[in-house]
Amino acid sequence: MSHTQESTMDQNKDWFLENLVSTVNNSDIEIGITLQMDGFLVSGHIVNGRKYFDGFSAEFISETSVAFGNKEALKNIEQAFNKYASLYDGQTDDPEEHGANFIHLEGARFFNTAGAPIPNNRGMWWRGRISEVGGFILGTLNAEHIED
Repeated sequence: MSHTQESTMDQNKDWFLENLVSTVNNSDIEIGITLQMDGFLVSGHIVNGRKYFDGFSAEFISETSVAFGNKEALKNIEQAFNKYASLYDGQTDDPEEHGANFIHLEGARFFNTAGAPIPNNRGMWWRGRISEVGGFILGTLNAEHIED
């Protein structure tokens, strides 16, 4: 890709990150990554959209079952999340056809300017707009060092 081609692309999205996310969305691989976003670092593992919605659904149902306990309502919630997950079935390797707009992380943590992770007790499911990412590095952060 030439510099001219790159400069005519959508200036709000990093084409390389978009292609990286598209690759993950079309496979079962996961990639440790740290994103710079609005003064925070967000660190976790990129996962495909289906895994994100499946995991988010399981956590959501687990949390709400304590509050509601209504099995029929929980089943409806699970079906709704399954619809979202199915949006990622049949993806192709062509980013022009199915350009990624969102990045999905498992085990995500935010790091403040002092380097402390938020939350400090565990990672969480996280979804963000690729167009909001200011920069990224491969590898995940924790309070003590970078992991692969």
